[in-house]
Amino acid sequence: MTQVAIELDGKRIPATEIPAGSRVRGSLDLSGSNLRRLPRRLKVDGDLDLSRTDIATLPKDLQVGGSLDLSDSLLRRLPKRLRVEGDLRLVGCRIDALPKGLHVGGNLDLRATSVAALPKGLFVGGDLDLSGSEIDRFPPHVHVGGNLYLAGSAVTKLPDKLDIGGGLDLSATRVRALPRGLRVGAWLNLVGTALTGLPKGLRVPGWLDLRGTDVKKLPKSLRVGGNLYIAGSGVGSLPEGLRVGGSIDQ
Repeated sequence: MTQVAIELDGKRIPATEIPAGSRVRGSLDLSGSNLRRLPRRLKVDGDLDLSRTDIATLPKDLQVGGSLDLSDSLLRRLPKRLRVEGDLRLVGCRIDALPKGLHVGGNLDLRATSVAALPKGLFVGGDLDLSGSEIDRFPPHVHVGGNLYLAGSAVTKLPDKLDIGGGLDLSATRVRALPRGLRVGAWLNLVGTALTGLPKGLRVPGWLDLRGTDVKKLPKSLRVGGNLYIAGSGVGSLPEGLRVGGSIDQ
């Protein structure tokens, strides 16, 4: 850990002496510093980088206008109703739960954490990355505006009427069935899942990958806007009425 000095209101001060109620009009990089806590009522207009620090908790009134990086820190919990307008990166930190009402305007990265459940009311405007996580189920009423990555996670079931703004990656999971009313805004990756079939009326605007699955039959109502990959799956023939906007790899 190193001692870091910052520029605040025209003065250069040690990061450990930032006064309560301070406002940083740009970004604040405290990564790798010896900082253990932040002052109350701290507002950072830009990005806040706290990666590789000994910070274990954050003040409940912290405001971050950009992205917040806590990767590889000693963080154990986030304050209630935390709002981060940019990305929130928690890779490799010690956190094991998320607060209710967490709002992330950009991407939320939870890889290599011990988080085993998602809170109700979670809002993620960008991508949500849970690859390889311990999360075994995805709760309803979670908003994901970008891609949802669940590859290699412990998830086994998804809620009905799940609506994902971007693509959905379920590769190498134990999910046996897709939920009713599933909506994705882009691609759908099902490589190596335990799926044996697809729901009627499934529409995938981008590509659909079924390689390495035991899916044997495709529904007539299936619509794929991009490429369809079925080589190495159980699909032996294509149904009449199937619509694929791209090529079919069989």
